[in-house]
Amino acid sequence: MNGEPYKSKNIALILIFSGVLLIITVFVLAVQFALVYQRPTVSGDLSATIGALISEALYLLAKAVFLSVGIIAAAQLLKYGVELAKGKQDEQ
Repeated sequence: MNGEPYKSKNIALILIFSGVLLIITVFVLAVQFALVYQRPTVSGDLSATIGALISEALYLLAKAVFLSVGIIAAAQLLKYGVELAKGKQDEQ
């Protein structure tokens, strides 16, 4: 079992790197979504306007949920990576 600490250390580094990479990706996507966002056009018809605004609200909610899930996943990767790295440091 001589190679066990190295495997755990490598896994911890992979988890931490993946978490950081996912956070950066989510941040870039959030900035991109914000920069290319265009407000829905408001027409004279009230029912069409309400339908368009509800559709836009659902679309923005879906984007927010997608980004939130990405942040939660990144946080879990970082949490387990750091715990694994700390656990192996305590043993040495």
